[in-house]
Amino acid sequence: MNRIYSLLLIGLPVLIFIFFGKVLLTEESELASYYEPKPIPQFQLLDLQDQQISPSAFNNISLLNVWASWCITCLVEHPFLTQLSKNDIDLIGLNYKDSKVSAQQWLQKRGNPYQFSIYDPRGDLAFELGVTGAPETFLIANQQIIGHVQGELNQEKWESIFLPLIRRMQNKN
Repeated sequence: MNRIYSLLLIGLPVLIFIFFGKVLLTEESELASYYEPKPIPQFQLLDLQDQQISPSAFNNISLLNVWASWCITCLVEHPFLTQLSKNDIDLIGLNYKDSKVSAQQWLQKRGNPYQFSIYDPRGDLAFELGVTGAPETFLIANQQIIGHVQGELNQEKWESIFLPLIRRMQNKN
């Protein structure tokens, strides 16, 4: 019996160490390649201009960026999103748990890279998407979420995670 306890005492921490080491050392681009596509949740919300928005507003390939005026990291990623929007990338905002006035002022001051921003003051759509905080970005193709980045979207994540998924989608068509 003591031998079993000794093996458990040594083996269990080693297994935990190996598991967490594997999880922590796995590249984000590898994780994205295992992303299971899922449909966009059904919703009916207004955008920041009080226009009705539904999932049908998403084109063939779009990015849905979760942002808020209170989010410091959103401010950091904003120049990259602005650059993407100038390169014919369909960029849609999801304003998350924010005040409409604050969000509108934030975009007016910093520039608006979004085609439109869905206003989600209670975070209902964000909850359905599985959002844990802002910023997060979802890659959507043919009404399916095919990729997801938590945290700041930048050039490195764009090239290693989303571009390969976009190319894979384009090769299928």
